Amino acid sequence: MAPALLAAAVLAVGLVACNSDKLLKVTDPDVALPKALAGLGALPTLRAGAIGNFGVAYNGDQSVSDEEQVDLSALLSDEFINTETFPTRIEIDQRAQQVVNQSLLGTFFDLTRARASSEFAIRNFEALAKTANDSTGYPEMLSLNALAYVLFAENYCGAVPVSTQNADGSFTFGAGETRAMLLDSALNKTNKALGITSSSLTNEFKFLAQVAKGRALLDKGDYPNAAAAVAGVPTTFQYTYQHSASTARQNNGDWGLTVSVGRFGVADREGGTGLPFQSDGVADPRVADTLANRVGTAKPTKGFDGATDQFVQMKYPDRASPATIADGVEARLIEAEATLKAGDPVAALAALNALRSDAGLLSLRGYPAGSLPPLTLQVGTTAQVDQLFKERAYWLFLTSHRLGDLRRLIWQYGRTANSVFPIGPYFKGGNYGTDVNSPVPQQEQNNPKYVAGSCKQDEP
Repeated sequence: MAPALLAAAVLAVGLVACNSDKLLKVTDPDVALPKALAGLGALPTLRAGAIGNFGVAYNGDQSVSDEEQVDLSALLSDEFINTETFPTRIEIDQRAQQVVNQSLLGTFFDLTRARASSEFAIRNFEALAKTANDSTGYPEMLSLNALAYVLFAENYCGAVPVSTQNADGSFTFGAGETRAMLLDSALNKTNKALGITSSSLTNEFKFLAQVAKGRALLDKGDYPNAAAAVAGVPTTFQYTYQHSASTARQNNGDWGLTVSVGRFGVADREGGTGLPFQSDGVADPRVADTLANRVGTAKPTKGFDGATDQFVQMKYPDRASPATIADGVEARLIEAEATLKAGDPVAALAALNALRSDAGLLSLRGYPAGSLPPLTLQVGTTAQVDQLFKERAYWLFLTSHRLGDLRRLIWQYGRTANSVFPIGPYFKGGNYGTDVNSPVPQQEQNNPKYVAGSCKQDEP
């Protein structure tokens, strides 16, 4: 009898398992369905999604897009050189990007997604929270949204369309916005964040909003108000995006493109105008690098192209290395630049040297004590500006500041593009182009309000 009973039991289980109604009722705990994004309880989910989308757009893994804002800024400026073979990414490094460049498509839309998701979260906080001030996520969303606008203003041409998807799924298309318009949108969000007076505005989110505001004002050339905006931000403050080894989406993209596969390498005086990031990386911990040793490859010290020496950045040595979005060092650098602009190079130098000797800051960043000896006063305004921008380049290495700084040297300090961007023969053939920003992808020409040709890649 036992075998018969067992067979009956198995048959019963099989019949239940094959019930088509039950098969179609699948629960996926890893996906937020539309109904889960409605109501007050959805706010933490919306916040988490916006933070994740910003992290991906900032320096997410190459499996999501070819490169993100940190890499875009690094390649188009003088931080990285291309050490692989992809022609679309060589275009970026060579300052000769085409609007049909597919490597740029995901980069642009990832930042668009980050901007849109934080705005969606903001609208829901304002509509659903008893008072938006009562939620700590609200000011954080405002600041991240502001920084998305700042990145568009710094890294792209002066015609960036800002469109919105409506609740019913339709789109409200936006025309191309100038740098000034993008920065004004950023300031609007930071002012709203800093206007929150409830106890929910924690110091972390207040300092984040202050640095974002100071950065936008610096881009606008409003030095006194930029310095005022960051006053009181502690030098050791850091707002970081916590990467993870769990999934490709959570990996640090700079690790992926340098340490992992050798696509991009640290540049050294690129195009005759760039800074000596690679050679200074031997002694300066802020731009530390090392010659690759890609074990198991035919040419272990070369990049993916098998020909170019692969100097690997050590700022992000692991797939889970955190990325700093805003910090107190940037606040001090903004203050130092405002002081120099006001005609006091001695005080500006003192501010730079205060950073280099700050024991707490050096310890926080893992730099050896005394590793940054004091700077000396340079003779003349041009040399003093060069010194300050080099300090910005090293302190803010691989944080998507360098491209914006090179453009500021043109529009705020009267330099020519050829004096600040890599020029002359390109080491992989041909010559450097004239791009000083990245284009809006061709796909955006489907936007009826966007004017094709309005994006000028050679205009600072």
